Amino acid sequence: MTSTQTQAADADPAVFGLRAPETAEAIIANAHDLLPLIAEEADEIEQAARLTPRAAAAMRAAGVFQMAFPAFRGGVEMGLAQQVEVTALIAAVDASAGWNVGVLNATGYYAGRLGDAAYADLYPTRDTPTSGAFHPRGRAERVDGGYLVTGRWGWGSGSYSAVHIIGGAEVFEGGAPVLGADGKQAHLGLWLPRPSIEVADDWQVLGVRGSGSTSYAITEPAFVPEHHAFDREAVDDPSADPLNKSVGISHFALTGVVLGVARHAVQIAGEFVRDRMGGASAAKVDAATKQALGEAMAEVDFAYAGVREVARLTDEIIFTPGLGLTPLQRARMTAANAAAANALRRAMSLCMEVASATYILDRNPIQRVIRDGMSALAHAGTRRAHLGAAAAAALENPGLGFTIPDDPAWDEALR
Repeated sequence: MTSTQTQAADADPAVFGLRAPETAEAIIANAHDLLPLIAEEADEIEQAARLTPRAAAAMRAAGVFQMAFPAFRGGVEMGLAQQVEVTALIAAVDASAGWNVGVLNATGYYAGRLGDAAYADLYPTRDTPTSGAFHPRGRAERVDGGYLVTGRWGWGSGSYSAVHIIGGAEVFEGGAPVLGADGKQAHLGLWLPRPSIEVADDWQVLGVRGSGSTSYAITEPAFVPEHHAFDREAVDDPSADPLNKSVGISHFALTGVVLGVARHAVQIAGEFVRDRMGGASAAKVDAATKQALGEAMAEVDFAYAGVREVARLTDEIIFTPGLGLTPLQRARMTAANAAAANALRRAMSLCMEVASATYILDRNPIQRVIRDGMSALAHAGTRRAHLGAAAAAALENPGLGFTIPDDPAWDEALR
């Protein structure tokens, strides 16, 4: 597989003036310190359609791909609220860099599902970013000691910069489907043998170009050891380590991308109006422009506040030993992403109104943010249908209430 991946030796925190990423506080501080470098690399990231070697090395050194490593593996095991904040912080400078954080941050979730021997094989260091694509699903034929895997996977974000690549596959044995504990066909995530991967290099898109979300395939059956796999549809386990109590939380950090892009759009729109004022009082700005900007600001503020609250409350549950998430709490995490996406849609429209016709000009930086925003909104996680799923969970569980203040499970956990 052709790759621009950087080696761990290039990702030395000292080279970039960063702290060793051994604590949540260090990684958060590193993320702030990364911002000027990300801004410098943003144009080249866009042109290359993947992270530049310099950006990838700095981000690895900062530890922003290590946030979800479990404590029992020596990781920092950052809460969801912190993971979202770091992702949003970087996405507010460059959506593509933020997208890589949101996706490659899942490395720790994947690694936490491995047994001791497989973990030692695959993760001699936590600086081992891992990308994964689960659709369309490949095929894993069960054989002695493992699986023969084939498939074509799309939306492989971060795969150019990743050390390991995972593919989702349905399991067969003797040509017949293998059923999982839920009665459905078993669906695994498998660490794919890199020499067998064929890269399509087909990521030519409207925006978020630097996510490097190319497609890839394995056309000739490749062997994957049985212990290099995990159950992609595993049932929730309240006794598990916090970040692996539910498989559904592994990409919650991606919510930070839509927050960061919305924030970036408002920043640019606000500076556009400020420059046009030329030092005059805001009283000189027409009422329609001020209202549009104020509405966009409020959209971002309330989206941030809502996502932060859902993340905080979810952290309270998953970091409490023995507690698991209710169906509505799981659905509300997904709904938070969809609600933040709705805020991004409204904020972008308002910011385009503020910028007037100038947003169509290449020289206006808001144009790229709009393209990035439109592309981020194409992701499945932003679909409005997720809001309906939250409603369904509430309707089917009368004791859970319809809103956060009415959710007795969260209320009980916080007492």
